[in-house]
Amino acid sequence: MFKKTLAFKLTLGFVVIVFISMLTIGVFFIQIFRQYTFDSKERAMLEKAHNISDVIAENTLSNGQMHGFGGIMHFLDTMAEANVWITDSKGNPAVFSGMGMGMGMRQRFSSEPIPDEAKNVIQEVLSGKDSVSESFSSVYKETTLTVGVPIFDTYQNVTGSVFLHAPVTGITQTLNKAVSILSVSIIIALLLAIGLGLFYSLLFTRPLKAMNSTALEMANGNYSVRTGISSKDELGQLGNSLDLLASKLGYTIDQLFQEKGKMSDIISSISEGLVAFNLKLEPLNNNNALSDIMNRTHPYKSELLTKDFESLEINLMITKVIKEKKSFQVTKNWMNKKLRFTLSPIIDNKGNVTGCVVLVLDISESERLEQLRKDFVANVSHEFRTPLTVIKGSIEALIDGTIDNKEDIERYYGRMLSETKSLQRLVGDLLELSRLQSGKISVNNELVHIPSLLSDITKSMQTIAIMKEISIVYTPINDVPAVSGDYDRLRQLFVIFIDNAIKYSPQKTEIHIRAAVKSTLEISIEDHGYGISEEELPYVWDRFYKTDKSREGGGTGLGLAIAKHLIKLHKGSVIIKSSLGKGTTVTVSLPFAK
Repeated sequence: MFKKTLAFKLTLGFVVIVFISMLTIGVFFIQIFRQYTFDSKERAMLEKAHNISDVIAENTLSNGQMHGFGGIMHFLDTMAEANVWITDSKGNPAVFSGMGMGMGMRQRFSSEPIPDEAKNVIQEVLSGKDSVSESFSSVYKETTLTVGVPIFDTYQNVTGSVFLHAPVTGITQTLNKAVSILSVSIIIALLLAIGLGLFYSLLFTRPLKAMNSTALEMANGNYSVRTGISSKDELGQLGNSLDLLASKLGYTIDQLFQEKGKMSDIISSISEGLVAFNLKLEPLNNNNALSDIMNRTHPYKSELLTKDFESLEINLMITKVIKEKKSFQVTKNWMNKKLRFTLSPIIDNKGNVTGCVVLVLDISESERLEQLRKDFVANVSHEFRTPLTVIKGSIEALIDGTIDNKEDIERYYGRMLSETKSLQRLVGDLLELSRLQSGKISVNNELVHIPSLLSDITKSMQTIAIMKEISIVYTPINDVPAVSGDYDRLRQLFVIFIDNAIKYSPQKTEIHIRAAVKSTLEISIEDHGYGISEEELPYVWDRFYKTDKSREGGGTGLGLAIAKHLIKLHKGSVIIKSSLGKGTTVTVSLPFAK
């Protein structure tokens, strides 16, 4: 594992550099030392060879015969320090002097053969040139030098040659010792290089490990981590840059999460359903409102969502939106609902479509309210048209004089008065409801004894009930605390409920009025009339709504809407329970006076 680390690679590189440097420098200096030694020996031997040549030239007669032979031998013994061969002009050896030999030995070696190194260059020397050669001698076990110089007479004619052959004493041993010293030095240098390399490599890689650890922590989402590098060099600058990156990235991520949270809250708070699709028509995200609108449980699973949209052919619309880069709107029926789908393309900053967003709006209620509004306009128009027609017909008959009977005239006037009151009641209800909805109506709060109020209303409404042979049964109770409210408004409230009970109950039935003291005062009005269907029950409070039976019984459809606002005005509540064909029970709860 360590071989794969940067510290190992740096240490290895450092060691290799030291090894190559030491080896190169050692070889270079050994070579310089060797060359210097050989050059010195070469110059010394050439100088001695020239001296010998000069001495021989001075003692050579004109006929080529040497004289003063004893002096020459003495000179060779004292200064040559090498094996000396003297040849004649044809290269034949004339004299040989062994290195370190006395006079008694010269005659024995007078015919010593010239070494091979000298033989190869005799002709070159006899041509008047100096010669130097190097070789390894098996005799001396050393590297030897052989130098040759020509012997010139007074006319500069070559009359012979002088060859000196001597080992470079101790050079091999010295070089071997130098190699040994170099090897030991290299080993010591390598050990030091390994130690120092490891030290500095670890010192160098420690900040890198810290930065690597920091980067991994950042990858795992921890942007508060720091490298802890305090050095001022390039690694320190890199560590500081990484710390700055972590800080800014953490801040940016926090901002993105905040924006995402805000966006998620906004999407969740939208009452319309919202869902996004990618180019593969796969749902990416949706809000809870969508599952509510589509009558599905939370969370709305992608498979089910895709299946539902395919059944509505919304997937085809999404494909069209992505292809044409245009928004479309379509209305579909879904589980007794009318839904409006608004589809828009998602376009990036390069103008490419990356998906589609679908906004789903349940327009069932708005459609129903619109229909109720139309029905209300039609009903109000009908309510106005009927009395106006009666009034107009009566006035025209009276003006034409076709009615001259006093009783008929009075009957016509009575009819006109009745229809005028009907119009007045209709206009009054409209104005009353408008004031209640706008909150501009004034309330005269006082302590109201509800049992007395109900008793009074029962007596008043009994005369109307008798006409349909309906009995109003009121069961009074004692010790009922008073409520705080407007007496006239509370009377109007209960008259509306009792009047409806009379209108929509068949003949020879009973209407029961009861009161009960609980946490609030509960007043119930129970009839045995036609009842209200479960489907219509949630809408009876709408100002434009009239059930089928209420249409038959007349009325404007404003009574219960007014009653609802009156209850709200007195901080009360109301519950309606009804069964079709069995009757209806209205329970009003009013808080007691404090």
